[in-house]
Amino acid sequence: MRLSEVIWKCRKGIREIDILLSRYTQEVYPKLSEIEQKNYVEFIEQDTFEILDVLINDKPIDAKFLKIVQALKSFN
Repeated sequence: MRLSEVIWKCRKGIREIDILLSRYTQEVYPKLSEIEQKNYVEFIEQDTFEILDVLINDKPIDAKFLKIVQALKSFN
């Protein structure tokens, strides 16, 4: 998937999440392996409030997304 398409998918309607996902996508996504990119796209396609719950409230999530969640939480 093209970078511009992934950036577009980062628009979730909550400013803080939009900014975090967009920055991460621009800076880190291109460096990820193909499998990691696929998992990341699948992660950001989830409902906005599911993503928010995972990032803020530590809601349990599928194991394939754990590395992504940890990276997003530590991303500055």
